[in-house]
Amino acid sequence: MEVLARLGLEGRRVLILHHDDLGLTHAQNAAYQALGFPTGSVMVPGAWAGGVRGRDLGVHLTLTSEWSAPRMRPLTQGESLRDGAGFFPGSLEALWTQACPEEVERELRAQIEAAFRLFAPTHLDVHQGAALRPDLAEIYLRLAIAYRLPPLLPESLEGLGVPPAFLPHLERLLAQAPFPKVRFLDPYGLPPEERLGFYLGLAGLPPGLYQLVHHSALPTPEGRALPDWPTREADYFALAHPEVRRVLAEFHPLTWAEIREAL
Repeated sequence: MEVLARLGLEGRRVLILHHDDLGLTHAQNAAYQALGFPTGSVMVPGAWAGGVRGRDLGVHLTLTSEWSAPRMRPLTQGESLRDGAGFFPGSLEALWTQACPEEVERELRAQIEAAFRLFAPTHLDVHQGAALRPDLAEIYLRLAIAYRLPPLLPESLEGLGVPPAFLPHLERLLAQAPFPKVRFLDPYGLPPEERLGFYLGLAGLPPGLYQLVHHSALPTPEGRALPDWPTREADYFALAHPEVRRVLAEFHPLTWAEIREAL
């Protein structure tokens, strides 16, 4: 992989350990500080977006708000990005059915520019894979180039739940995109009791560039108000576990800031 060669890491096991959904709650932000891993991405429309401090923070571009609470609203006035109460659509299906590309691009630009006012972004990714609709994926890549922020791109679309009708166009976009692709790891769908075993199992991975996404949150009353709080607590306790720390230390750690500089 070209970026690993530029960094002198070809043939190594390289890991970006990525904290998703920062800015959503204080419990999420506090877990980021407590764990001490540098990389994460911030939901700029989130209530706690202004409370994140770190050296490798991206923009977690947000176009959906899937829970009854907390809910998030667009930064712009695009009607196709709102439900009847003015919040982002509650599902990918609702978003993809109604989203106008021009309004999506205006909203994503607003989120990126707001992020630059809050911190120094190093990369882009997308909440719930909302940019997998092919025309929205084109916007995502165009903005990555315009703002000089490398985007999260998977090495393969397999297992990501991409609608079959989207696959041919997305595969062409991935093949043409001038950015590195990562082997995407996400234990979110696993039961909380299996989380520790998942992280320990990373010891068996072959060489390559991996992005491991986690959603760690502290076990506070606010954090436990989230519908999926057992999952977030399980991530936090697993990543604080000394045996998991030993497994992670076997990888070469990489940040998006280093990738951006290499590009």
